[in-house]
Amino acid sequence: MNIKKLFLLFSTIFFAFLPVWAQTTGKTFKVVIDAGHGGQDPGCIGLTLKEKDVNLDMALRVGKLISENCPDVQVIYTRTTDVFIELYRRAQIANNSHADLFISFHCNASENHAGNGVETFVMGLAKSEANQAVARKENAAILKEKNYQNNYDGFNPDSPESYVIFSLYSSAYLNKSITIADKVQKNMVSISHLTDRGVKQAGYWVLYKVAMPSILIEMGFLTNPTDDAFLSKKSNLDRYAAGIYNAFAEYASATTGTQYKHLPTGAKASEPEKVAKEVKPAEELTPKISESNPSAEIQKPTAAQDNKPAEQGIRFKVQFLASPDKIASNDKRLQGVPNVSYYQENGLWKYTAGNESTYEAASEILAQVKKKYGDAFMVAFNGDKKISVSEARQLLKK
Repeated sequence: MNIKKLFLLFSTIFFAFLPVWAQTTGKTFKVVIDAGHGGQDPGCIGLTLKEKDVNLDMALRVGKLISENCPDVQVIYTRTTDVFIELYRRAQIANNSHADLFISFHCNASENHAGNGVETFVMGLAKSEANQAVARKENAAILKEKNYQNNYDGFNPDSPESYVIFSLYSSAYLNKSITIADKVQKNMVSISHLTDRGVKQAGYWVLYKVAMPSILIEMGFLTNPTDDAFLSKKSNLDRYAAGIYNAFAEYASATTGTQYKHLPTGAKASEPEKVAKEVKPAEELTPKISESNPSAEIQKPTAAQDNKPAEQGIRFKVQFLASPDKIASNDKRLQGVPNVSYYQENGLWKYTAGNESTYEAASEILAQVKKKYGDAFMVAFNGDKKISVSEARQLLKK
């Protein structure tokens, strides 16, 4: 083989593997920064803020920090001004750019102004009505588009049946999405006083369509006085942006092998004394999900109380709280809740109220507990085995 042929062979091999080399060294790492809503779609209207404005402000802040501190990372924005960008176009921008990460910024809202806190979503089937409600709110931007039925294959964000399509979601990017979501969530909570609502899964159309690891951040509730006040202050937004950047830098460093700068976030914002923290409801705590087994089999619950004999027959309880650590029996979060017990599932201690033999009796307990924990829900057991409430009711009819 002569020198010319050797050179051609070497060149072919080099350029064939160049994209892989560039990916692993971070030279072409691309992140899409998506400011939710915009233009004629204001998103949530808060006490003093509009969601579209907060989303754009934070997107530009975080994008600027990435560009300044990670010069070999390409930042791509879905919008940089107050314009309306259709959801399908946001996904197209990310996919056509062959990006490595998609980050979408949003804010939350609730008719109950006590609802507060920050949460980070990855794609998946929502496990609670609360998660579904947040996804429906963000997907509703579709309805502001002309001929939206043609752009979304008939998907209707107001139709529960439409969400069946998300059951077909490929979990190829799920682990990486959870990794960056967890880093973002921890960083936002650590530098703010906002309630940690956790990392969750829900059916977001834009996350469903992007072919890369992706997350959607709900930065706080604009309808909550505490969250609204926090997001109104420039110094708080600076800290928030630095925290989100640090999460990105940590993720990108691990992905590319390039060590990116970590920024100081300043002192933690103080928490107003009169604003009580919202406890994470049980269903909102996302268990660890493996890429090979995203459905994560439920572990067999333990007996509800220490040294208590296994219960027999069908029992209905109301789940109102979950914690990675066991909670002391005199903890104030358990006060005022009737007949508290607990069980373990997916590495979490899950706390329940009541221990009823009939669905009707448990429904009364549920109504009582919901006054304190709005996201409480009913669970059922057959002896020590957790079963669905519908299955329990069917068994009682036999």
